Amino acid sequence: MQQPKYHWKRRAVQIATIILIVLIPATGLFRIDLTTASFMVLGRQLWWSNIFFVFGLGIMIATAPIITYMTIGTVWCGWSCPQNTVSEWANNLTHRLLGKRANVDIDSEGLKVAAAKNKAFNWIILVLSFIAASLLLGVIPFLFFYSPGEVWSFFTFGSASKISRFMQQLYIVVAILVFLDIAVIRYFWCDYICLYRIGQRIFRTKDALHVKYDSGRSSECAKCNYCATTCITGIDPTNLKIDDSCINCGECIDACNRLHEMKGGGHGLLQFRFSEERHADTLRGYLGEMASRFNWWVGSIFLIGCLMFLWGIFKPA
Repeated sequence: MQQPKYHWKRRAVQIATIILIVLIPATGLFRIDLTTASFMVLGRQLWWSNIFFVFGLGIMIATAPIITYMTIGTVWCGWSCPQNTVSEWANNLTHRLLGKRANVDIDSEGLKVAAAKNKAFNWIILVLSFIAASLLLGVIPFLFFYSPGEVWSFFTFGSASKISRFMQQLYIVVAILVFLDIAVIRYFWCDYICLYRIGQRIFRTKDALHVKYDSGRSSECAKCNYCATTCITGIDPTNLKIDDSCINCGECIDACNRLHEMKGGGHGLLQFRFSEERHADTLRGYLGEMASRFNWWVGSIFLIGCLMFLWGIFKPA
């Protein structure tokens, strides 16, 4: 049996994204210095009054999501977003310890735990895992404001300075918030709070990359709901609408392919598509489709932002 087409690739991208988020501030690539009201970028100190840099960065942040909405759709959510990655990990761990139908997050219909797994040991392992993850993830935001050495001195709890005590208390607050997010909030954040998701509902188009059900081969569908049960967001991939919460993770595609392969029927009925037309199922084909649907007005504004951003960093003194 062939390996899943998207699952492990997506896992690699998720892990790489988290590592990159840690390395960017830890290596000094980008950091905010509140004490001097400046940015540290590539070892350069840039003041907040640097109009080119600040406006360029703002333009990039504002237009980059719009470009992704119109081209690759919700790929960021399914493949890179740390909130989704952590929520998915928490869901998988919950299902492993409390049952496949276990649901303990705030957006659930109620506490659902398999009777055979409703044991104190399973609950203890789950809670301790969430606490450990919260303590680890709670450190990351501080790296964007302090060097790794300073962060280490704050969290060794050995210093008696006022700033150290304040940072330790703040860290505890952040860790508690992360724990609540992992334990009970999870996808509730994505569905009702995330500004990126709100922007998707405004700018996403039918031409953006999405999962498409091949209705022309509906007679080959076993009506097994295998794709729906593997869906991270709990929707029906065979009847997707533009306002659905699909995150383009590709898990349903892998599931359908796996089932059809077992039956000797070739690839499944779900594929990634741009618009309603078929296209070459290759990276080159995807890039070509993205370019043909690219909004060059938005792209031009993004490019202007990039040029301002770079000028702000490297302009002559």
